[in-house]
Amino acid sequence: MMALAGYWPSLRIVQDLALGPQTGPLRHVGCRNDREEQFRKYTTINHGLIGICCRKCLMEWLLPDFVLPQYRGEEILEFNEKKLIVINRPGSESLSMFVINVEIENLTDLSSHLRAGDHIKYHMNVPADLYHHAIVEDVQQVDGSCDSVTLIHWQGDGGNSNISSVSSGSGIASIQRNTVDDMRQRAAVIYRCDYREDMVREDNRELTLARASAWVGERQGYNLTQNNCEHFAFFCKTGLWQSDQGESWANWILSITRSLYVDNYQDSTIEAFSDLSPGDHIIMFMTTIHPRCHMIVVSINHVSGLMTVVRFTYGNGIVKESLPFRRPCKRVIPQEPYEPQFVLERALAALGNGTGWRYNIITFNCKHFAFLISRGYRPWKP
Repeated sequence: MMALAGYWPSLRIVQDLALGPQTGPLRHVGCRNDREEQFRKYTTINHGLIGICCRKCLMEWLLPDFVLPQYRGEEILEFNEKKLIVINRPGSESLSMFVINVEIENLTDLSSHLRAGDHIKYHMNVPADLYHHAIVEDVQQVDGSCDSVTLIHWQGDGGNSNISSVSSGSGIASIQRNTVDDMRQRAAVIYRCDYREDMVREDNRELTLARASAWVGERQGYNLTQNNCEHFAFFCKTGLWQSDQGESWANWILSITRSLYVDNYQDSTIEAFSDLSPGDHIIMFMTTIHPRCHMIVVSINHVSGLMTVVRFTYGNGIVKESLPFRRPCKRVIPQEPYEPQFVLERALAALGNGTGWRYNIITFNCKHFAFLISRGYRPWKP
């Protein structure tokens, strides 16, 4: 993958056209990413550079021709004498709303059913009902034998696509490019995931392959619920980071932990990023060991798809940070809540006054902090 260093002097971001261009090194203010190695570069044979992606928050800038009109943002990036525009991501819906699964049973003649840029899935050899997802980079027709397929996907080292070895910690995952000579050894049936026309363009395959290729070699961040093979394949097709499988696992963990920590409040499901409001007390899935993270929403950036929150952490105390919206996400509906503006003032004031507060997983954690800010007293259960 080519580094951005060679093009660095020619970068500038126009964030507010009324104020004129801002020159200097590439810096994404939304997530404070100012390291050139933290940006992925999308290139194609026909067009050369077609876009850049912030590795920290996945915000993208693309050539206008590769963005559907309804998703074109106002922010402009001038890079290597090309003008790229930011993508306004659509609301978060279930992945099943975007995809039609087309079953392929004849795995010896894949060239008749698959093309470069297709998103495929197939059952894995694990007890759970899970699918492995991948992007097709190439299909080679082989006379008298099975067609070979080159895939780009999250995979365990050693060519192991069995997610259980990765998620359990016994294997190391990376985004790889692999050629499979006989898909019958991996699956009995393959499904091609066809997308709605209002989500992807017909010529989206070039962008899909550019996205997939840019991430080959990535070895950090695999997570069964937040960053799995389905997240990656869906992102390559749409620019959205989403997984029905990951959400199902996260919801299961949430339901278990919710039954253990019952308190006198109700919560409601937040289906889309656009449903959030400043002053909200929310519960969002962060990691498997921290499935119910309580935080206060400070601001919403609908362009970057990031929200600024204040929360109480184990290692860094009270922090203010920008996070992407993740599902499942719940809005807490406490009894006698404070007004949203007052909640915001209390949350921001805590940033400067929380040095004496000590995190304790039982007596004073993120939940205690968020309730203290949003309704004035701590819940009696952890």
